[in-house]
Amino acid sequence: MQTSVIISPEFLEDLGLQKVLEACRCRSPQGAKLKNRLQFFSNDSRDALQEELDAIGRLILLVRANNPQITEAQTSLSRLRELKGTLTRLDKGSLLNDTEFFELKSALSIFDRLGKMKSLLDAAGINFDDTKSAAALLDPAGTGNPAFHIYNDYSPELSEIRAQKNELESKIRQATGPQRKTLLTQRALITAREDGEEENIRRQLGEKLAEWLPEIHNNTNNCAKLDFRLAKAILAVRWNGCEPQLVEQHKPAILQDAFHPLVAATLEKQGASFTPISIELRQGATVLMGANMGGKSVALKTIFLALLMTQLGYFPSCESLQTPLFDFFAFEASHEGDLNRGLSSFGLEAVQIRNHFRKSKTQKGLILMDEPCRGTNPAEATTIVQALCNTYGNSDSTFFIATHYHVKTAPGIRFYQVRGINPDSLAELPNYRSAASKTDGTEENSATDLSSMAMNFYNDDLTRVRRIQSLMDYRLEEIDGVNQAPSGAIKIAELLGVDEELLHEMKAARQEDQWQHSE
Repeated sequence: MQTSVIISPEFLEDLGLQKVLEACRCRSPQGAKLKNRLQFFSNDSRDALQEELDAIGRLILLVRANNPQITEAQTSLSRLRELKGTLTRLDKGSLLNDTEFFELKSALSIFDRLGKMKSLLDAAGINFDDTKSAAALLDPAGTGNPAFHIYNDYSPELSEIRAQKNELESKIRQATGPQRKTLLTQRALITAREDGEEENIRRQLGEKLAEWLPEIHNNTNNCAKLDFRLAKAILAVRWNGCEPQLVEQHKPAILQDAFHPLVAATLEKQGASFTPISIELRQGATVLMGANMGGKSVALKTIFLALLMTQLGYFPSCESLQTPLFDFFAFEASHEGDLNRGLSSFGLEAVQIRNHFRKSKTQKGLILMDEPCRGTNPAEATTIVQALCNTYGNSDSTFFIATHYHVKTAPGIRFYQVRGINPDSLAELPNYRSAASKTDGTEENSATDLSSMAMNFYNDDLTRVRRIQSLMDYRLEEIDGVNQAPSGAIKIAELLGVDEELLHEMKAARQEDQWQHSE
């Protein structure tokens, strides 16, 4: 996945991908290893991805129906041990010990139990090889005992040696003096014969089991695949995931009511709810406008995560989703700088801008940028953002940028905005009344009074900010890009008590800026 997903480790954590993967709980070490491999499905592996998604969709039906085979399979898979070392030693002809033979016997028993779950396997698209004959090698008497040791049934000679040894040990328990010493010497000799015969049996047993290595490997891989697909189906049910529709490469990605499962869970704990994101991303450039407190970053993360999870073979958290398959994903968020490498925040961005553009010349990418060019002056930043949109507007890749810089309309550029706060809702808020106005007007205040006053300022402002934020409409809507609506930031500043003199200058500067952009 490393060459297909270009994102900093810090932002990867901020995106929440690792926590999402942790929520997909595999029961076996094989399933966990397959999950951690992070297979990225590109257009070259479209058929494999479709097979994966179809299997998850069928398994979801069983999960929702509480099919008993789901629980049975999870129980069996949780008992499967890591077999890589044992199978490698078996392949090399090494002499296995009792623990390794037990691991194989247990695994073969699990293969047999899972192989009988026809409904589950049909849904998962998996077929287990019949390894009953291999299992019989480890249970020569056919008792079904899950334990393992070198049984007498493996060799008449071994049975005879052990009978002699038992008889000798009985005599040793009753003997004393020189007779006991003689018997102990005889016991050492017969134990050596027993060890030699057991070694011969282990070698012969290993050779016979080695003939079954292809089937054992196949069934082990099937356990991993079944475990992983079942875990993804359970996760999809838990998070209301949808089966994504894979469309032709020239068609747009369309997300309907997408949500970020981790952010949604956090908001739910706070008594709030996540506003679903709906958007259509076509080839070319898409610009997302909106206030800094308008949820643009969360929208980008939600969209990126949903599309990335699709190409990792998961059901995304959406009402519906259709998407072409991208050759690579890139997400660039503003950096705070890297002092160790001596680069400014824009220096780091410039490197990534270069890399993404070069890659997009030969591959179809999904490239997201969240408020780029914060580390340079606004005039240059505006021209850089405009150049990026113009260039990607004529590209086969999909470029999606969140910015507060003005972007002019051009071929291949589409515009969205966060709906923000309805002006009527803002108008209904009462005028700002500072904590200072609530004091009695005396000039002499104790240290305790000053501390209390400062806390009142803070609490009043925090409450008001939260009240304003609660009025936000985080839904996205497409706009023409010509008449870009103001973000409402100046009105918010007014409601938070910014002085009239400063507000007047803000409004004047805003009008001048709008006049310049209209030219």
